Amino acid sequence: MKNLLVIPLALLSFCVIAGERITLATFEYETMESGQIGLSAESTLSGFGARFYNFRDAGFYWGAGFAQRTGDFEFCALSDCSTGDETVTVSSGEIGRDLGGWTSFVGVSFTSSEREFMSSTASDETLGLYAGLWLDFDNYKLRGTMTDIDDTDNRAVHGGLLFQMDNNFALGAELGFFLERDVDAFKFSLQFGRVF
Repeated sequence: MKNLLVIPLALLSFCVIAGERITLATFEYETMESGQIGLSAESTLSGFGARFYNFRDAGFYWGAGFAQRTGDFEFCALSDCSTGDETVTVSSGEIGRDLGGWTSFVGVSFTSSEREFMSSTASDETLGLYAGLWLDFDNYKLRGTMTDIDDTDNRAVHGGLLFQMDNNFALGAELGFFLERDVDAFKFSLQFGRVF
């Protein structure tokens, strides 16, 4: 009878899918400038967030993120400029599949922004689609993403690196640039966390 127990245990060992879960705290920075004839707008935002990635070898991948950035907003009409405060909150979720050395994914992001400007408050909420790819190497992963696929005015590309240290801590960084010609924008994220 004891010998029969070996068979299901051996089969279960072949069915175990190796994986890793990575939790990261992030520092976020964003700067944006836009302008038309006689009009210009500029904002500089910084803040913090968190990200979680769940990788499974030859299996299902999912991730989630949250970030909040606050800072100053300036609007100029000719030489007359006014300033205000801006807050941006972003929540995102993504799913994908490991295909052996690389993982493709799609995701949805929800962005809520609020500007306090000249004694009034304006808010906006947007839902965006994004898609990307993780490339897996020995102790680091490369990430490429295109955000707001369905919105040509806000479309951006992001590139990132996630490095796993020997002590199961992880370091990451990500850069983002808008593709809109009339907007000069730059995003940066520095990440630190742990692999489980």
